[in-house]
Amino acid sequence: MASSKGGNTTAHMNTLHQRLYHALNLGFRRVSDEKEKKWECTDIEIQRHVVRSISAFLDCFSRATANHRLIKDSISDIARALVFILGYRNRAVVGLAANVLIKLLRIVPPSLLQSYSLDLVESLSSSVQQMEASLPCAVALNAVLVNVRETKEKEVWKVLEEGKAVVSVVANLQSFSEGNVSVEWFQEMASLLSSVMLKWPQSRFSVWNDPDLMGLLESVSQKPDMDLRFAALKLYSSLALCGHGANELLDNGKAMLDMMISCMDKSSPPNARIEGFKLAQRLATGNRECLKMINICSEPLVKVIVWTIRSGKLENDRIEACKLALITRWEGKHHIYFWKYRISEALLSLVVENFCSESSLDGYASLEEEISVAEKILGTNFLPSLRSYVWDIIGFLAAHCEEESDSTSRGDELCLNFLVTCACLTFSRSVHKGYQICQTDTISASQSESASRAVLMMIYSPSKYISSRARDTLSFIIGEDGEQNLYSLVNFLSYIPSSGGYVLPNILQTTVCLVGLACYSSIPQYASFTLRNQGLEILLSFCSWYQRNRENIGPSSFAPYPQSSAEKRICCWECTEDWDNKDAILLYALLALAELVNHSFSEQNHAEEVLNKRESVKDRLCTTLQEIRDGTYGSGPRWYAAYILSYLGYYGFQDKLGKRLMGAYEDEECSDMRLLFANGNSASVNKVVLAVRCPTLLPPKEGVPTEKSQRTVQEIRMSANVDTLALVKLLEYAYSGYVEVESTTLKKLKTLARHCKTKILLQMLCRGRPKWGSSIPRIDLPLALTPKLIHFSDVILLPKETNMTSFNCRLCSSTSPHAHSHRVILSSGCEYLRALFRSGMQESHLDRLNVPVSWLGLTKLVSWFYCDELLKPPSGCRWSNMDTDTKLQELQAYVEIYSLTEWWIMEDLQNDCAKVILSCLESARELSIKTIELAASFSMWKLVEAAAEHAAPIYHQLRDSGELDELDDELVNLIRTAAVQFSQQGG
Repeated sequence: MASSKGGNTTAHMNTLHQRLYHALNLGFRRVSDEKEKKWECTDIEIQRHVVRSISAFLDCFSRATANHRLIKDSISDIARALVFILGYRNRAVVGLAANVLIKLLRIVPPSLLQSYSLDLVESLSSSVQQMEASLPCAVALNAVLVNVRETKEKEVWKVLEEGKAVVSVVANLQSFSEGNVSVEWFQEMASLLSSVMLKWPQSRFSVWNDPDLMGLLESVSQKPDMDLRFAALKLYSSLALCGHGANELLDNGKAMLDMMISCMDKSSPPNARIEGFKLAQRLATGNRECLKMINICSEPLVKVIVWTIRSGKLENDRIEACKLALITRWEGKHHIYFWKYRISEALLSLVVENFCSESSLDGYASLEEEISVAEKILGTNFLPSLRSYVWDIIGFLAAHCEEESDSTSRGDELCLNFLVTCACLTFSRSVHKGYQICQTDTISASQSESASRAVLMMIYSPSKYISSRARDTLSFIIGEDGEQNLYSLVNFLSYIPSSGGYVLPNILQTTVCLVGLACYSSIPQYASFTLRNQGLEILLSFCSWYQRNRENIGPSSFAPYPQSSAEKRICCWECTEDWDNKDAILLYALLALAELVNHSFSEQNHAEEVLNKRESVKDRLCTTLQEIRDGTYGSGPRWYAAYILSYLGYYGFQDKLGKRLMGAYEDEECSDMRLLFANGNSASVNKVVLAVRCPTLLPPKEGVPTEKSQRTVQEIRMSANVDTLALVKLLEYAYSGYVEVESTTLKKLKTLARHCKTKILLQMLCRGRPKWGSSIPRIDLPLALTPKLIHFSDVILLPKETNMTSFNCRLCSSTSPHAHSHRVILSSGCEYLRALFRSGMQESHLDRLNVPVSWLGLTKLVSWFYCDELLKPPSGCRWSNMDTDTKLQELQAYVEIYSLTEWWIMEDLQNDCAKVILSCLESARELSIKTIELAASFSMWKLVEAAAEHAAPIYHQLRDSGELDELDDELVNLIRTAAVQFSQQGG
């Protein structure tokens, strides 16, 4: 302000306002066909005069006085002048104009400049390339981009892309290594690039795919200057929103992670700490990437997390540390360090206000006294926004704890006990609330769900100590109200399937109800009560109802920590489902059902009742559970369905690959080894399958076979001590991953499974509970292609002619492209090859087979035979940034396989190929014409028609560009017809 007195100030404003418009009027032009006047002036001195006048005028204002009439009336005229001057890009003026724009953006609300955002972005993005003015232009552009509305983001990205803004900023950053620019300059460029990557996922590929820039960032991250490290940290954090980018960062991530952890330290500035935690959270978006990070820096990472949770001075620091501590949801060595650094004590500091140490907990005379203290502490509602994190973290730690864990010290054990008590109390209150649980109170609802889930994980923890402590505490808290509560839970659950509705009346209450049933049923007296009150039948009915109405049921989580706007813009992440993330409600129902089935079979003579008097329930139970086990449900529900079925004599998982291999097991002509039993019976097997699935059954010193021995059947005489039926059942499991066993064979099969080290089968035979987070077991046939087992290969696949200049096989010395394989694997997946190998023709005796596909197609084909999954093309930004020729090369491999499947009669693989091809065309319609040509050359008319439908929306573009001239008239007519239909349907 020019003066502290109101009158003089107003007069000064008016004077500067008059001078401003004297200057602005030198450039205003009235265009006859437009209502608004334009500002245009190419005279450099006038531009300089206008910029200075604007600056002097703006000096009179601040954000507090931004609503003043003079500034509001002048904004549009000032913006027009600045847009033109910045766009004119005169080196002498553009830097001054950018600084004035920065001043303007700090004063006026962003909404007042939204109508000029596109023009400003266009002018500034081109000016960033000018080294002399790049710093103020970068700052100004950053300020504009941060405030761009979501509705305008698409248009703004187009401007940035056409102006090559990202390329320019990357080039500017690389000049820092030459020592020509300041730290401040590097910071502002990094901040601008970070802002672009946060909003526009399309920008990230060109950054993480630039090896020079990545090398520079690695160098910068090792410098002691905190400002530089913070700038690098922001760039890494933005890049980690891209899954491909995160993997690239982690592949050579030691320096980055060391810098990240040092920035999270208490001695670092608050903004650096927060950014460090954000980077770690983003790198942990997927299980695979999280484990990569943990393998590099698990102990120092966990140490700083636990310290921040316990001693962080700012609540925001503790929130970010809690978010990162949710990496406990995945198994790994980091769990050891969480216990080592006394996570229980740290978490308790978020529950108990002014908590000092475990000594304050030592001395409770009884569990009753501890519960009384816990009730008072929970009543204070200290740090309510962090309470859900506490329950989730301790729950995940309990779920992944080892069976005989001694990782907790005496002090941490006291803290753990108190946390268990607090969680059980919170859970018990949720059960008591029933209909009163309020879903609109996000924090309270989240605490109810997370505490309920934590108690569930504690009760079913592999740690005997945690499990028994949680069960005893809950039983004590329930007290005399247990049966009444349980009756209410069963009654509520019975209403859902009987009501005829197709949505849950209250998702949170249903979740708490199911968890309640699972927890209560872990206590024998309540399990008996639930069974007597038709609990098993009601849970079974609920599971069937869920199957019918699955698509209508929303997520169960009410977590109070929603994703930030940046996390919502992640790209290229291929995250595996968390165990309880998909179909969580069904998982909780199956946990309760499993406990009731377990209790039924443990009671004397009760199993007889289940099997005989309630045969209809048994049939329904088997059918429902088999549908869940073999369906597209989450890993958790599928595992628990398989676990319950193990009580009924069904062990393992059925899948297509297992069924294919079982066909080979039942076909003696495919075998190369015969097991001879003492009773005169025999079993024909395949060495390669046994080598992968049950190597202890192979004879010792199994060497490299000769050419002759590959075609003979080796006979192995089994010991008379081996039970024939048990071994046959073991072989069935080895081939298919699934077996049905009568109770009379169970004990002998357990012995054999233990001897042969088939851990998963042994676990199911012993009715061991699935470990939380366990993946569905698969038949790992690709092991047969490793150097250790490759000597079992009896056929080599050769692709059609290839232009590969060099080829190195890790399994043999041949330099021409080829793939090692096994006749039994190929035969199991292809009837044509099975017939060929049996035909007796010359080809059936050859050890080489020509396959009319490219090398790329052959690698995908072999993968399908061994995994029953077709390898997908590159996804996300990798695919988007591939050139057209490379995309066509990828697509051609699938078209070749599609053609081959018609000849080899492989319908499933053909359908998989069609899905991939159409998905590629959906994301890259420009490939449609070449695909039509290629498919037509193979006479694959269904594929031609599908590709024509994808070309229909761009028919006019293709016609005008002349691309259709390359096609036959018949194919052009096909596309034209598809275009007409597309237009008629409103396209």
